[in-house]
Amino acid sequence: MDNKGNINQNQEKQEANKNNATSKKDLSVLKITIIVLILIIGVLIFFWLNTRQSLREITEKKIEREELNIELERELDSLMYEYTEFKNRHDSILYDKDSIIQQSAKEIDRLIAMEADYYRIRRRLDALQDIAQDYVMKIDSLYTVAEVLRVERDEARDEADRAKDYASELEADREELTSKVKVASALSAHQVEARGFRTRGFTGREVESDRARRVEYIEVCFTIAENPVAPEGPQNIYVRVARPDEKILRISDEDEYAFVHNQDTLQFTMNQEINYQNRQKKLCLTWDEPTEYIEGMYLVSIYTDEHRIGESAFTLR
Repeated sequence: MDNKGNINQNQEKQEANKNNATSKKDLSVLKITIIVLILIIGVLIFFWLNTRQSLREITEKKIEREELNIELERELDSLMYEYTEFKNRHDSILYDKDSIIQQSAKEIDRLIAMEADYYRIRRRLDALQDIAQDYVMKIDSLYTVAEVLRVERDEARDEADRAKDYASELEADREELTSKVKVASALSAHQVEARGFRTRGFTGREVESDRARRVEYIEVCFTIAENPVAPEGPQNIYVRVARPDEKILRISDEDEYAFVHNQDTLQFTMNQEINYQNRQKKLCLTWDEPTEYIEGMYLVSIYTDEHRIGESAFTLR
């Protein structure tokens, strides 16, 4: 019995030792696994941090590039705006050079859009600025000359305007003087008298009459005044006699019994051409055409080709 118990005890001890060994082995494997996992996590964290830093650097570089591109675009826009403003003032002079500048600007704009190397774009933009500044300097010198010419042109124009104004004043004075001379040289008729006449009885003597039914003819007498500044030579004298009903005594309405005064065609009653020699001259014109005289006031007007020179009136009862 004792041997059998000892055997069982030994088996139990062996079994317990075996289980202890297995537990230790499993614990070692677990520790190794944990260590490996920690290493893997550490590596992943390292790669994540490294990737994050790289992304941050890439993002910062991209932002920096974008800011540089925006700066380049602003410089290009500013350059092209200034050039366009200057070109608009001197378009005819810059016409031949414009294509070079425009082509360079398009190329720089294309490089910016492609996000090309900053320093490459910088060199292109600096070269374009040099070209534009060279053109501006040349045109500015031309503009200075043009400004001097413009000032001289304005001065010449002002001088011409002053000369024109002076000429206009002279012309106005001349016209005024001409008008005064024309008025001064006009003839004038004074002592204008118009009377009706009839023939008395068998004697045939002509006597003055103011009775409409007895008047046979009308005589108008007047004196052309002396005028030293009037032109000498032939002068046409016209007499118009208007009845109380405003009808003009006339031979007919044909043009040969009319004259033009102030662009109006007027019929005359009587007319006569005289040779005026700047001396006083008395005239009497007679209207003896068959006429029906009516009672009332008759108006008499005397004209030359240029002026109305005298008036009078008489009344028939």
